[in-house]
Amino acid sequence: MKHLHYIFFFIGLCGICSAQDILYTAYGTKLKSKVLEINAEEIKYKSFSNPEGPTYVIAKSDIIFIQYANGTSEILNYNPKSFEPNLNTTITPTSKNKLTPKVKTTNLRYMNNHLISINALGLANGDVTIIYDHELFKSKLAVSVLGSINFNSRMNAINMYINETKVNAKKNYDVGFGINYMPNNVKKVQYFVGFLGKYMSYNYKEVIDTSNNQKIFTSASANQIALMVTNGWLFRISPFFNFKIFASIGKQINSTSLERIEKNGDKTNFSNSPKMYLGYCFGYRF
Repeated sequence: MKHLHYIFFFIGLCGICSAQDILYTAYGTKLKSKVLEINAEEIKYKSFSNPEGPTYVIAKSDIIFIQYANGTSEILNYNPKSFEPNLNTTITPTSKNKLTPKVKTTNLRYMNNHLISINALGLANGDVTIIYDHELFKSKLAVSVLGSINFNSRMNAINMYINETKVNAKKNYDVGFGINYMPNNVKKVQYFVGFLGKYMSYNYKEVIDTSNNQKIFTSASANQIALMVTNGWLFRISPFFNFKIFASIGKQINSTSLERIEKNGDKTNFSNSPKMYLGYCFGYRF
């Protein structure tokens, strides 16, 4: 339960960080602000980072939509300009020798580089799994961090398998780090490939004495480290909601392994067996 508190705290912290009004402009930028007034022609607001500072005014026609701090959204411009996926700003001189910005617009689905999601397949396996992705280099590269805790040691065949490999074996948690590359960063549906490193911790009961025809057990812990190759698809359903599926396969790279004791007393070591991790994730982009 202690691990659950950390996960809920992390989710709550993300919610606090996004508790602001966001103005999405027709130029492909977003303004973190506190909206004060909306009239027929203008929007008055203060900077979210300086709420006691000056009041700014922007034309209503320059705003596509507003995402309010309470989670609701209001569309102001139903016919925005055509968007392209990357944002590049250059300065060019005018005939009056003044410098004016020339802006290349961006697709709204690519304006938010952070994605936090939950793995639905993990829930089916008795795990609560949170995955955080941060996109870099114009959404070509994504760095992923995952954390998972197990709440049912005998839910699903995989957990039952772990439980039977050692006496009262129970998985505690997983942590992982991955890097994914997206060859084509201009589509709503993107294929990605990368690497995932994953660490698993588990507890079990170890026999320390078999004298007098009795077994004496003590608590012990072990771990597994695996390195895997990942293939998957990212679906940018909206600027805020994404869906992701992936499959990672590789092998264990450390010496600690789960072993199963057969009925005849032989031990079967699975250190050379392939390691696999599957994802079926729903996430919020911010």
